Amino acid sequence: MSEQRAVASIDARLDNWASASRGRYDPTDAALVEQAWQRLAPCHKELLHMAYQWRAGREVICRRLKIPRRPWHKYELELAAAKQSIASLLAVQV
Repeated sequence: MSEQRAVASIDARLDNWASASRGRYDPTDAALVEQAWQRLAPCHKELLHMAYQWRAGREVICRRLKIPRRPWHKYELELAAAKQSIASLLAVQV
């Protein structure tokens, strides 16, 4: 594993993964994130897909995935859980 990937945060890796169809990106890391994303639970898959690839707003994501919109931290907790899930899958791939 390259040092750059080791230092990159999960947010940066997900942004890179989402940029695969938009322009400049690291294809090797994007492929690793895609493989991990394929193994996620469906609810986490959809949440990360909407947040990073669609760049949808919190209101849209909450409405489509039936996440309570209030209090606002419910969405933040769901997003953090999805990020933690993919981060743990990526750690296993190393």
